Amino acid sequence: MPSTRLLAIAVPAAIAALLLAGCSSPQPKLPEDAGDPGIAVEPSAAPSVAAPEILDTSELDACTLLSQAEAETLIGSALTEPASVSNSDVASCTFAGDPNGPTAQVELYVGSGAKQQLDIDKDQLQHEFTQPAGIGDEAWQEDGMIWARSGTTWVSIRIVTLNDAAAYVTPLQSAIATVLGRLPS
Repeated sequence: MPSTRLLAIAVPAAIAALLLAGCSSPQPKLPEDAGDPGIAVEPSAAPSVAAPEILDTSELDACTLLSQAEAETLIGSALTEPASVSNSDVASCTFAGDPNGPTAQVELYVGSGAKQQLDIDKDQLQHEFTQPAGIGDEAWQEDGMIWARSGTTWVSIRIVTLNDAAAYVTPLQSAIATVLGRLPS
């Protein structure tokens, strides 16, 4: 029975050696142009496609894109000094209203977090939207909030007020157009 045991070891070893030899064999060489007009070898270069420029929100102060005076004009009320927060997903600026009233707040968001707000309102909450024309590359609006995209950068502005949302449709559009015009390139 020693020959059976030897075969049981030798056959798998031979198969493995053949497989390894096949993996390490040199690649066939492409023919060089030897004057034959039918054979031309040109180096292939990967196509160069520039990746879209993505705004780094981690260093952006969103409060530089909408002034306090502009936020007050938008909401029609006095607001406190803004609070700015920036991270890798979103740069935000919040203008809060006077704690003694009336209820008023303006929030500005720049970056992928703004797009995420839109996706949640559209897909999960199924809010009703309009699409204002002539604002950025794409714009969506609902009561008290507007989103717009310039290139790959999304921006949103939300207002908090007890007043009728219809009164803020045009002011929100003007405010977001202002912000889009100030985005860093």
